[in-house]
Amino acid sequence: MADYSHLRNSSTYNASTLIGNWMEERDLRRTVLQDVVSRKCTATLRLDAFAQRMSAALQEVELTKAADDPFVHYGDSIQLIHLDTSCVLACDVGDKDPRPGEKACAATGAPEIRAPCARNSFVVLPYIPPRNAVAEPDYGDNILRYGCKVRLAMHPAYTGDSVSPLSEDAQPLCLFSKPVSLIYSSKYTRNQLVGFTSRDSFDTVWEVLTTDPAQRSLSAGLEVLAGAPIILLHCATQKPLVLENQKYPNDFGMELEVTARVSAPKGLKLALEQTRIGIMKGSMQKLDNPDTNWTFMTGTKVQPPEDAAPTHRTKLAQEAMRAVASELRVKHGSIQPLEQKLILWSSSKSELPADDDHIAALVRHYKVQQKPGCVDAADMLAALRNAAA
Repeated sequence: MADYSHLRNSSTYNASTLIGNWMEERDLRRTVLQDVVSRKCTATLRLDAFAQRMSAALQEVELTKAADDPFVHYGDSIQLIHLDTSCVLACDVGDKDPRPGEKACAATGAPEIRAPCARNSFVVLPYIPPRNAVAEPDYGDNILRYGCKVRLAMHPAYTGDSVSPLSEDAQPLCLFSKPVSLIYSSKYTRNQLVGFTSRDSFDTVWEVLTTDPAQRSLSAGLEVLAGAPIILLHCATQKPLVLENQKYPNDFGMELEVTARVSAPKGLKLALEQTRIGIMKGSMQKLDNPDTNWTFMTGTKVQPPEDAAPTHRTKLAQEAMRAVASELRVKHGSIQPLEQKLILWSSSKSELPADDDHIAALVRHYKVQQKPGCVDAADMLAALRNAAA
């Protein structure tokens, strides 16, 4: 047996030989560490981007309204709450449509985060039809009414847009829906797709209706109260907004899917009840299920919007003025006599007095005899052309 007592106080053997691509591996670890430190200093890590997105989505937002009354107005900051589940309609800009050319993101029902924040607050916008479309009724104010067509725009605090959604140059994210097809459907239930898009199309237009079908014709034109049950009907497909009982996992937790589809009870219970109270079978219309019932929640702070909501009458007036100006510019310098005459007629506050003899004479001279209050546009335009010539 060998004796190793002479090696007891000496250093033992240690394999310190470097083998393999030790230099490349050491430099690679050093490069990865330097890259992580650099991205951490510049806040460009994936975790930092996630934290920034969460902070932008969950920042507190104060709900405001345009007037101190119980009604919903165009320009109000509101929340859309589902009555049956108390879930709040929310947007997730991180859940984007992966298809090329699609500027859309997901819409869900948030059961946990119900306080007003950037991702679940919206601005009520009026629908202004194009020039060649059927004119919408103009009630002369900015109060939302039953039967009116609206658009729900994302709160600018979420997207970081400094432009007000009410301005003409804004391109806000609006609630939209697409009919079921080979390329469009909801993610889980495969029903009609609902989301948010920046495209300005008729797919973003919704109609506010009452929950009782028998009262919809009578309630047309009545003011919408904040907190009253409503149904949002998609104008292009005539399908109501529905909160599905389908879980939708995302970065904010387990939420619910939002679609658009017809949702009515089955069976003859409602038909028998309506027959008992004297409603004929041919005029019966079923009530929608509770999953289609929503409500607008407004705040208490009164803050008129920076840009007044453009009405249909305002847009028509602007188009008429542009048309008159183009007609007057047919001949160079023909608009100057009209400008001088308007300056002479205007008061010190640059206002045209309604009781001025010249203005009253123009209105009386070009009015239509068969229709009181109407002006003969052809005669007045011909007179303007002759005067400017």
